[in-house]
Amino acid sequence: MAENYSVTVQLTKKKLKKRLNCDLVEYKPSMNVLSMGRFMRNHKMESIYYGRVSGDNVQIFYHNAKKKDGGMTGFFGKITEKDDVCELTGKFRKPLYAYISAVILILLCIACAIGTFAAGSWQGALVFIGIGAGGGFVMLYDNYKKYLKKYLDGLAEKKR
Repeated sequence: MAENYSVTVQLTKKKLKKRLNCDLVEYKPSMNVLSMGRFMRNHKMESIYYGRVSGDNVQIFYHNAKKKDGGMTGFFGKITEKDDVCELTGKFRKPLYAYISAVILILLCIACAIGTFAAGSWQGALVFIGIGAGGGFVMLYDNYKKYLKKYLDGLAEKKR
């Protein structure tokens, strides 16, 4: 699921962090589910890259205007400096809460399928299995990786 990605940037570590802080809208993820919704409502009409830089760790996400895309794929990486260039290495993956909610949905659908099968309805069990499989696919489907790769490749093309 998680894809490794690495890009070499022709900036020093300090300049790269400054560049990321200027480009990204600051968002500090929390366990509060409502904070993501509040953030998305505030930026509903604009397409933005958001995330944060803390130390050498980087989190970058993309929000498409007029979409409700809070749990989409992000880039979770680390900045390493070699001579006068930096390398940004990391993985594309979803936030942890997206995986947790997908597992809960699938387990709930399996439990309902077992219950309906035990009650004598194999068609109902198939419906619940289908709902669980379809819901898991929709929750874990990934189409935002291309925007993040475009942004990261744009960073690599920037000169000092």
